[in-house]
Parts: sequence; C-alpha cells; structure tokens
Amino acid sequence: MSIPHHPGPSRQQPATQPAPDPAQANHDSSARTAIRGQAARGTHLDTDQVGLIQLDGRPIEYTMRRSVRRKRAMLSLSDRGLMLAVPLRMSSRAIEDFLQVSHPWLRRHLPRWQASARPHLELDTLQQVLWMGESLRVDPVATDVAAADARRVDRQAASVTVLLPDPGDCASLRLALRGWIQSQALPHFTERARYFAPVVGVGLPPIKLTDARTLWGSCTPKGLVRLNWRLMQAPPHLIDYVVVHELAHLLEPNHSSRFWAVVERGCREHRGARRELSQWQRRLAAL
Repeated sequence: MSIPHHPGPSRQQPATQPAPDPAQANHDSSARTAIRGQAARGTHLDTDQVGLIQLDGRPIEYTMRRSVRRKRAMLSLSDRGLMLAVPLRMSSRAIEDFLQVSHPWLRRHLPRWQASARPHLELDTLQQVLWMGESLRVDPVATDVAAADARRVDRQAASVTVLLPDPGDCASLRLALRGWIQSQALPHFTERARYFAPVVGVGLPPIKLTDARTLWGSCTPKGLVRLNWRLMQAPPHLIDYVVVHELAHLLEPNHSSRFWAVVERGCREHRGARRELSQWQRRLAAL
C-alpha cells in the first residue's frame, strides 16, 4: 500500500492535493513551530535523512530522500512508513513549506493507513529470527505467568524460546521478538562505538535507537547518533561498519573523500560492507 502526496493537479489521484508555490507560502513563525525537521546525515542510501513532523502535538517520523531526477516534493505512506522524496537541491525552507501544507493530507490519510497496515510477518514466517547474521529457531511456549512477565524471550545456542499467554498470537510473538532485539541493541551499539571512537578520532557520542525501516543510522548536527535496532540481525561486521560510518560524520558532515578516509580508519572494507548491507535490506526490514 502506497499513498502519495505531491504538489500538482489531483483530479485523477484523490490521494494528492496541490501545494502552493513556495515563494508565495506563508512564512509566519508561529506556523513554522509546528514543524521540527531534524535532518541528519544518514546511512543506507547516502542521501536518506530522518526527521520529525509535529502533527497536532504528535511527533511523526519520516525518511527523506533527495534525488537528482526528482522535480517536485512528494510524500507517500507505505509499509516503509512515511517517506518524503525531494529534489536534490530543494532548500530547507521550501521543504518546511511543503510539510506545512501537507498537514491536512496527513490528517486524512494517516488514520486510514494505520488502520489498514498489517504486520510485516505472519505466524508461519516467524518460525525463525535473525540474530547477528544467523537464523535462530523461534519456539513459542504457553505461560501462565503474570502479564508483567509475559512475552519473555530466552535465547539458547540455536533458538529462542518466547513465553506467551497465547503462543498462537502472531502480533504478541512479533512484539516479543522486537522487544528482545531492541533490549540488546543499545548496549551492543554503545560497546562498539566505545571501541571505534578512538580509532576514528572522536569522543563517545550519545546514542539512541531508531525504528526507521530504510535508514540504518544517522548523525544529527548536534552530535546525536541514532542506530537502527534492526541492525542486530545483521552480521557483526556490518553493524561495525554502520557504527564507524556515523562516528565519521562527527568529523565530516558530508560524504566527501575526506569522510571516506575517516571511515577507512575503522573499516577498511567499507565499500564491500555498503554493498553487502544493501543485500540484507529486505531481510532486516521484515521484522
């Protein structure tokens, strides 16, 4: 399911609406406070960035992708979440204007998209879960423990046991697996960042997790590093590559030759790692 929104005529496409010319848009400061775009240097496709829209007091995360071929901005809703596609050289002010006039479109389409979105995995595909590049067998087991202890995950050598009140509940099983991976992600990412920071030549930055489906990591202009918890499913050397990539952004905010020279301090095989990470994209995003 993909719901696009872009400026231009919308008679044939009910899910789109015209956007005003940015030069004529209302630049009232009170209107701008409704948007808090938090652009960050990102890792996956190197043009991806992550941001937040404050919609009626509620933060909505989006992934922004710049393209040399794109002529106008477009929002879309799909199983990847809220995506913002913009021309390569579209200014931050023009992007803010576009997001501002998109609020009515978001109010109309977000509830319907959220209601119709289905879990990415059905029960039969949850028989295995990826962990550090390996497939572990998933064993759902019924439990009578209190709700606070429900959805507990215990890992063995080649499997994970998931304690659930109802082992056949696909949504609960998926939540349990996600929660278990997320609980392991931040300590591991922090440990690897602590190891690589002196190699790259930076201090240990604050690290947080992100739930974006197409962005493995980002580094904000203020030095906050966000890493996707789904990376814990990837082989360890790919996790290390993303950690090094974001640490390098603390020194070099772009993807210049100087940036890649910094990356090479901690990951000499970064070119191969980038290609390999793209090959893992679909598998890692499934959960």
